Amino acid sequence: MATKEKKPKKKKSLFRRILKWTGITFLFLILAIIIIPIVFKDEIKELVLKEVNKTLKADVEIKDFDLTFLSTFPNVTIQLYDVSVTGRTEYKGVKLADIKNIEAHVGLWDVIGGDQIEVDAVTINDAKFDVRVSPEGKANYDIVIPTEEQPIEVQEEPSAFKLSLKEYTLNNVQLVYDDQASDMYANIKNLNHTGVGDLTEEVIDFETTTTIDALTFEMDGMSYLSEVKTKAEANLLMEMKEKSSKFTLKENNFELNNFKMSLDGFYEMLEDHDNMDLKMNTNQIAFKDVLSLVPTFYQSGYESMVAKGDVKVDGMVKGRLDDKNLPAWDFGLLVKKASIKYAGVPGTINNINVDAGSEYVGGENLDKMTLDVKKFHADFVGNVIDATLKMRNPMTDPLLDSKVLAKVNLATLGKVMPLAEGESYKGKLNADVALNGRMSAIENENYEAFNARGTIQLFDLLYKTKDLNEAVDIQKMTLRFSPQNLALEQMNAKMGKSDFAMDGKVDNYMGYIFRDELLKGAFNFNSNNLDLDNLMGVVPTTSSATPTEPAPADPNAEPILIPGNVDFDLNTNIQKMRYNGVDVRNIKGNVNMKEEVASLNNLTMNTMGGNVGLRGSYNSKDHNKPAVDFGYNLGNIDIKELTSHFLTIEKLAPIAKYAQGKISSNLNFKSNLTKSLEPVYSSLTGDGDFFTNLITVSGFEPMKKTAESLNMNKLSTQTLKDVKAKFKFADGKVSITPFNLKLSGIDTKISGYSTFEQNIDYKLEMKIPKEMIPASMIKQAESLMAKANSAVPKLNVGSFPDFIPVTTLVGGTVMKPVIKTDFKEAILKATGNFTQNMINTVKETVKDTVKKIVDEKVKEVKEDLNKKKQEILDEGRKQADKVIAEAKKAGDKLRDEAQTACDQGFKEAGSNPLKKKAAEVSCNQAKKTADNKAKKLESEAQEQADKIMNTAQQKADAVK
Repeated sequence: MATKEKKPKKKKSLFRRILKWTGITFLFLILAIIIIPIVFKDEIKELVLKEVNKTLKADVEIKDFDLTFLSTFPNVTIQLYDVSVTGRTEYKGVKLADIKNIEAHVGLWDVIGGDQIEVDAVTINDAKFDVRVSPEGKANYDIVIPTEEQPIEVQEEPSAFKLSLKEYTLNNVQLVYDDQASDMYANIKNLNHTGVGDLTEEVIDFETTTTIDALTFEMDGMSYLSEVKTKAEANLLMEMKEKSSKFTLKENNFELNNFKMSLDGFYEMLEDHDNMDLKMNTNQIAFKDVLSLVPTFYQSGYESMVAKGDVKVDGMVKGRLDDKNLPAWDFGLLVKKASIKYAGVPGTINNINVDAGSEYVGGENLDKMTLDVKKFHADFVGNVIDATLKMRNPMTDPLLDSKVLAKVNLATLGKVMPLAEGESYKGKLNADVALNGRMSAIENENYEAFNARGTIQLFDLLYKTKDLNEAVDIQKMTLRFSPQNLALEQMNAKMGKSDFAMDGKVDNYMGYIFRDELLKGAFNFNSNNLDLDNLMGVVPTTSSATPTEPAPADPNAEPILIPGNVDFDLNTNIQKMRYNGVDVRNIKGNVNMKEEVASLNNLTMNTMGGNVGLRGSYNSKDHNKPAVDFGYNLGNIDIKELTSHFLTIEKLAPIAKYAQGKISSNLNFKSNLTKSLEPVYSSLTGDGDFFTNLITVSGFEPMKKTAESLNMNKLSTQTLKDVKAKFKFADGKVSITPFNLKLSGIDTKISGYSTFEQNIDYKLEMKIPKEMIPASMIKQAESLMAKANSAVPKLNVGSFPDFIPVTTLVGGTVMKPVIKTDFKEAILKATGNFTQNMINTVKETVKDTVKKIVDEKVKEVKEDLNKKKQEILDEGRKQADKVIAEAKKAGDKLRDEAQTACDQGFKEAGSNPLKKKAAEVSCNQAKKTADNKAKKLESEAQEQADKIMNTAQQKADAVK
């Protein structure tokens, strides 16, 4: 049988082998992409954060991240979790961004080996943004370190990142924008937004949708939008060229609450200016939709409200926008024969007619702007309100022509609009005011050429609400208008058992309205009885109770800001007041508000069994770091009541809590404040004194421990007479100037200090009469001599000097004091037997005494080290203070130069009103620029000073 031939094995083609190994390589790459992020996840995250933080003045933190590609192939999906950006310099500790999740889609081949990384889509979920701009213009989003200041290795690395974004999404975003430099504030709650379009193209069809649950916008102290629900769908044609960008609106609609509109036109950004042509379309608008923008109507019974009438809203903006020019605009609101009827109330607001608008031709001369309310009328249940307004030449010589006429029975408000539970009104409001004339007539004191007359009057107002403990009862109030001022001729009111009356006047109200000039006012406030505890719903602690610790400070609190362009005086005369459980009588004095500072001037009162005088100021010029400069003088005040109601006294003088009697004291101090107006104790400096004829102290732990250490129990409770002392505080310490007093008949000199953290370090130098030496202390001294002489001597007290000098050191804390005294050694010195031989013998025989001496020496070394540390810190403080002083000097020079330029400008303008206005604008800008530069110098100096102190602290910590 023939053997079957074996066929030779067929070789695979070169093409098939290439495919095989290419597939294996591709599979290996895919596996590597999956495994590497898992194995080296933490290392990759730390490397990325390290490189990012090199280029930023903020700390970026990412708690976790993931890389996946299977579900989004051929894209890689990058997931970042719990991303935060926190300020590191001026806004240290402030979170610019706090984002729960960021998702980005990146091309797979870009990750594997592309020259550039392109991001196709980004989604941000559950984010909070806190954007701030300081009064000096420093923004917390300005976090990129200039290239020249970055580390060299960072500068040398070119970025491989290219944004090729086709879609982005924002889900559930909260944003607060607080721009103190521009006096602008916005609060956006629950923003959801998407944008779709290829941003790599030069001509882009871009589609956006936006919803906001609540939008608030304020500028220059005026609220434009308040908690407005917003929705927008806008399609744009974006033409992105090298020297211009043009955005043309296509299909779009915007909703603000129920107010619906669309925009036609374009906005174009050129190299040296912007150009626009935008027109508002509101063809489908109804009167009720317009009312939705008014919080009073929208937030109470809006859904069931029936609003009728004809309405027309027009608006357009067209022209050039740059540093000098504004575009033209024309806005108008026309309402005819409208009415408002709420469900559940019998009356209707009828005959609502409004004709209002503003126009501007565009260009540099804003003086051509007009503002008109040709008609405003409404009547309801026999009440009538009419008003008109005309304004011209607002920038040079404003012309104002306005009338207001109103007669309202306040009891009828509940018949035409829903009131809150427990809310009611009674009384009558009458207004008849007419203003007609130019600002120049007032400036030239030509009051006959400016017609300002009329009054606003309230009669028998009774207002009740559950938000107030007592009803507001104003028997009569009259506000009278004249060219010179607004005069509050009288206001008599009651709230519960409290009564008060006011009168006064406000000057330059026209200059304040039109030119933001200084508003001056002077008022008198009088009251027979003012129970603030009752009005504020406060339940005070009794004088015998331990005072309640204050609530924790709100980390988001904002300080009270005093307006910069007001000068108000309030003269007070209150016969009786109750505040925080304290009865106060005969309050007289002055409160002034001027240039962002509120001042107390010679405020006097009788309280807590004595007299109190207050003076000082609260300064809010630095909006982030207010300060106080305060002083008081107390005359014959009950110290128990003082410490029961004012916790700060306990920090300044811990012993006061345990004292009974009356004291007199003077105090002056300065301190920075936190935003919640708590003292920054490390910045507190000041001095003062106190005096008492008779005071009793008991239960004070340091005195009890001193009595135990000296075996003199009567020292634990003291009745002190004619005590005079002075003190000062700085660096967190309250130091006593050495003073003398008698403790249970013992002449004692006291010196030392306590800290605001209740640490104490006092020295008592006592001269103890020999007849007061305790027998137990004599026995201890005899025992000490016996150990040295091997015999039991008998000390003859009669041979002692009349007084034994004893030093007692009181350390530790107020609640856990540590006492050291040399009483026994002082007795032996008094006998003449305290020789060096005895000391040596005692050292050899009493091991405990040896240990005590060694411990004391160790303490001395530590004290030397602490002294050296303090010297380093003091030198650092000296250098830091010098840096701050030099910056202040330079800042003051800038401000002085600006003022000199202003004076010269006004001098050259002469009496020409246009030149004067130009000089005023130029002056204000120069002052603002100089002030911003000065504040920047001062801020940078503070940063440098902080660095100096940090370095000094590090050097001090290194001393061991």
